[in-house]
Amino acid sequence: MSDTTLTKNDPALAAGAFTRTVVSDLSRQRHEPAWMAEKRQMAWSLAEDIPLPTTRDEHWRRTDLKPLRWETLRLPEPPPMSLAGSEALPQPFRAALDLEEPVAGRLVVWNGHVVWHSVAPDVSARGVVFTDLATALRDYPDQIERYFMTTCVMPGENKFTALHAALWDSGAFIYVPPGVAVEHPFEVVIGLSGEGSAIFPHTLIVAERLAAVTVIEDNLSLDNEVAGFSSGVTEIITGNGAQVTYAPLQRWGDGVFSFGTQRALHAPDSRVVWEMGQLGGRLSKTYVDSLLRGDGASVQFNGIYLVRGRQHIDLDTLMHHSGRGTSGDLLIKGAARERGRAVFEGMIRIDPGAQQTDSYLKSDNLILSDRARIDAIPGLVIDANDVRASHGATVGRVDEDHIFYLQSRGIPRRLAERMVVEGFFASVFDRMSQERVRRKLGAAVAAQLGD
Repeated sequence: MSDTTLTKNDPALAAGAFTRTVVSDLSRQRHEPAWMAEKRQMAWSLAEDIPLPTTRDEHWRRTDLKPLRWETLRLPEPPPMSLAGSEALPQPFRAALDLEEPVAGRLVVWNGHVVWHSVAPDVSARGVVFTDLATALRDYPDQIERYFMTTCVMPGENKFTALHAALWDSGAFIYVPPGVAVEHPFEVVIGLSGEGSAIFPHTLIVAERLAAVTVIEDNLSLDNEVAGFSSGVTEIITGNGAQVTYAPLQRWGDGVFSFGTQRALHAPDSRVVWEMGQLGGRLSKTYVDSLLRGDGASVQFNGIYLVRGRQHIDLDTLMHHSGRGTSGDLLIKGAARERGRAVFEGMIRIDPGAQQTDSYLKSDNLILSDRARIDAIPGLVIDANDVRASHGATVGRVDEDHIFYLQSRGIPRRLAERMVVEGFFASVFDRMSQERVRRKLGAAVAAQLGD
């Protein structure tokens, strides 16, 4: 299909902001190797063939894309600054970076362009790579060719992964050699600004055998009122016995539509911990998958989400057990106020050969107003007979007796509500290993709820 034959039944392509010519220009401007240019073109062909999801699709029954105006989107303008020191960064970036805390490295990407990058010398000296993805493609082409959307997340999985593979602009590449444990976390900030700006960030984490690393990622808008778009992918690839903690915080502005696929591919005896907060955006749909293919692999998921106003958050998780003796433990809590809408779909899937699996999924949800709504849909598919697997989900309203008690002590209702929600989230925060993640999420929740 050529640019001139796009049909009206695909608004994402018919809008004209994203075309095969744009894809070609990206490769040429970045002087990319031929294999990446070809990969982008193949992904664009997939994007042309794969339809946009509708509410007739099982995983999209409760999330409607009609509010998204594709004709308003465009690739963003470069930021008004180049690579610089932290003192030159806009305040939202500085606030997100925990500048007083020790880190292994920091990376700030604004509208697809790197504006700050630092790595601790002792970390680099041990063979660890921490850089932006575009630089990694130039300096480590063999590793990017091996790992980038080849075994973990594939371009043809859905419309948004295909668009991402064709139009990815930047992101982070973290490579940890065998046996290396990185003591302090890496911090990555993905920033968006400009009316109608569309970005396609990619995070690629490779932890080799017995390696250990923590990555904290913050996705934020510089202007809360600006409309925008993000289609991101995260790939976590582990070696035998590797340990990865990945903490993504999504707090886009109120006008941003975001779509993401985040997936971990587990080798034997590896462990991945997700520490997630979903707090922003006008509408977001995120897949978070753990593919436990290696024997003895394990995953822990600690997450919260909070919706308000007209926000719509749809979180779809999968713990897919294929290896023997694998384990999974997911706890997620959500709250909705005003007209906020949230959807949580959690699935535990156990393959026939995945004997001695131990997996648990728990979702608790709190409704804070009459017009808010949360749908929690846990599921189990078990094809093995020597396993332990269970799930649970609750949706309830805030206990007015708790609010009344606090108000009777002179606490305004809005602050009382905030205290109840923070207490509700406390059991998730207590499971998080990273104090700075707990602190950052707590502050973000407080900001959403107000005083």
